[in-house]
Amino acid sequence: MRTKPMRALATITVTATALFTVTATTLFAGAAPALAGTAPALAGAAAPVDLESLVDTAVAGHLRNDRIPGAAVTVVHGGKTVLAKGYGVADVRTRTPVDAERTGFFLGSLAKLFTAQAASRLVTEGRIDPRADVNDHLREVVVPDTHPGRPVTLDHLLTHTAGFDSDLVGRNETAPEDVGPLAESLTSRRPPRVRAPGETAAYDNYAYALAGQLVADASGQDFPAYVDTHILRPLGMTRSTFAQPQPERIAAHLARGYRPDGSSGWAEARGQYGAWSAAGPGAVSTAGDMGRWLVDQLTADSAANRLMRRVHHRQDPRLPGIGYGYEEWRRGGRTGWFKDGDIPGFHSSLLLLPEQELGIFVVFNGDGTDGRAGWDGRQLIDHVVDALAPTAADATPDTAPGAAADTAPGTAPGPAPAAYAGSYRSARVSRTSLMAVEGLVGAVSVEEDGADGLRTTGLSLDPDRHEQRWTALGGGLFRERGGSGATLAFTSDGLLVSSATPTTAYEKLSWRQSPALHLALLGSGLAVSALGALGFPAAAAARRLRGRPPHPRAARAARAAAAVTGLLAVAFTGALAAVVADGNAMMESVPLGSPLLSVVTGLGTALVVASPVVVAGAVAAWQRGWWTRTGRALFTLTALASVSTAGMLLAYHLVAEPFARLAG
Repeated sequence: MRTKPMRALATITVTATALFTVTATTLFAGAAPALAGTAPALAGAAAPVDLESLVDTAVAGHLRNDRIPGAAVTVVHGGKTVLAKGYGVADVRTRTPVDAERTGFFLGSLAKLFTAQAASRLVTEGRIDPRADVNDHLREVVVPDTHPGRPVTLDHLLTHTAGFDSDLVGRNETAPEDVGPLAESLTSRRPPRVRAPGETAAYDNYAYALAGQLVADASGQDFPAYVDTHILRPLGMTRSTFAQPQPERIAAHLARGYRPDGSSGWAEARGQYGAWSAAGPGAVSTAGDMGRWLVDQLTADSAANRLMRRVHHRQDPRLPGIGYGYEEWRRGGRTGWFKDGDIPGFHSSLLLLPEQELGIFVVFNGDGTDGRAGWDGRQLIDHVVDALAPTAADATPDTAPGAAADTAPGTAPGPAPAAYAGSYRSARVSRTSLMAVEGLVGAVSVEEDGADGLRTTGLSLDPDRHEQRWTALGGGLFRERGGSGATLAFTSDGLLVSSATPTTAYEKLSWRQSPALHLALLGSGLAVSALGALGFPAAAAARRLRGRPPHPRAARAARAAAAVTGLLAVAFTGALAAVVADGNAMMESVPLGSPLLSVVTGLGTALVVASPVVVAGAVAAWQRGWWTRTGRALFTLTALASVSTAGMLLAYHLVAEPFARLAG
């Protein structure tokens, strides 16, 4: 799962789009052949579907319109692969075409499915108790007893309810040779436990990395070796691996990941490696191998597979829940299991529909314009499902079985929609790291919309739909208008839960926690401080030109400190803007811990340090009668601005790590 870009990229010009169309047409010519061109319609379909043509057209549109170099798609049905095909290129420099059987793609968080499968095998073999304290099984890592009597269990790890904070800053590497041991990273880079386990779903990469260590300790094999021995090799997935570096036969055919650069080019993305391979970094597979895995998931009635595809946590009983690795998926009366994965330059999506014996895997080796690749994968899956397994005429929305009957209009009215209005923040937003800044710009706004409806902004996964409207069903349940079938639920403990993202709940914020208020405080503080960088030197120069005697040395030092603070504010604003200007580049810079991020936190620290100096100057100005009353008032305003800025920088951890720890 990735976060939404903080700022959209510039709109592509018509000329650039035309040039790219010519290039993309050339690239498509190298697409690898499909294993099977036509799949029969599934139960309920009106006529046979030309699957290859359908997918060809859809993928070509995504690559062309969203500037993605290549893709691979696998569809399995009835116990066999009916389509496995590559599109575009794996390397824009060599123009090597994507090959479904040979081209390796980084899976990102789809790796969590293999982690869940490995852990589930050990559970069914009786080697791990999923409800026991993980410390009972871990050998090299210890989870602190932050919540006495509430230990973290494997069940919590695999359902994103362990309660660890989110911190991915600097967790990844550019080269596989630089990846350190998993146990060492889990200890040295462990985020704090910020909530009791089992209560709130908050997507958790550390939890899955810890589950990988649990697999290693319980099995006696390191995690990549266990997955290779017990999952990959038995299924014939010879082009897949969790090892870093990869075996040469796999490394030689790896796709490169890209993000759009300029009007028509691409920049290669870095940062696909890392110690937390059980959560995503470093895991590699091909479209062909993923087809073998999908077939096994749909046909092998093993205890481990059944354990994965069972709801183990449901934040609201009326909405889709969380399995082991999977998210429950409901759409148009169909039920299944979904997972997506994102890592710099690569975006993948996977869906299982067991009742229809249908499995779909999609992967792109590009972020896409405005980071659209992840959404493109979801759209392609929906397109294939709609064609092969049409929606039933009497389909229900994507609530849990029986939920619709319990929440029909008028049966359980509950509070009026206005009671749910306010700001909500994703539970996965960090409380203790630089990633807390996501909460400053990524909040969800809920507003009343008529007598029986709500309007939300910031909740949609569709980059073209910033706003959504919802109709009340009763009991705090709402259905999206427009026929999508999506649902929202508001729980008794103040959480907002969306059927689109069951692995992360949203927490209601008080007015003091309002991101809009905090943005105003930060923005106005920086602006006023920046004005001081010009105003105070200009005032001093004007005084000299008029031939007036200089102010006392302490007064001049106070104004100089305010001017320097203003320059720091200008530099900080510019550095932060450079980080967030390109959401795709930011997705790389955060896990790599780029130098520019260090510049941002360094400038933030300097602003915090300068703030008390400016405040002291304001106090002294009134005590000693420096300047005119108007001059003292303006300097006091500057001091208040510096305090406002410093408070927000500390609150969102936009400072160096020692200061961030003090703020936490």
